[in-house]
Amino acid sequence: MSRDLVPRWVILLLVVLALVLPIAICVVWAVSALLTEMHDAEGGVVLKYIALGGGILWVVDLICLVVVQGLGALIDRHEGE
Repeated sequence: MSRDLVPRWVILLLVVLALVLPIAICVVWAVSALLTEMHDAEGGVVLKYIALGGGILWVVDLICLVVVQGLGALIDRHEGE
């Protein structure tokens, strides 16, 4: 029986999101600025809010990743005893 508290696929998903989300946020924010400069203010505002939501999701992902790694370190430390 595996003693993993968190499955490996969850950790992999968190790491992939931590790498992909900043790129996606930058692209959405850049398109928002482009739309604003093309006098599509409504589209620019919508994409700014989407980029803000992506930033919040990224921060939550990073916090979850730190917590999962901390739990993994605690489990590894107790296995040696």
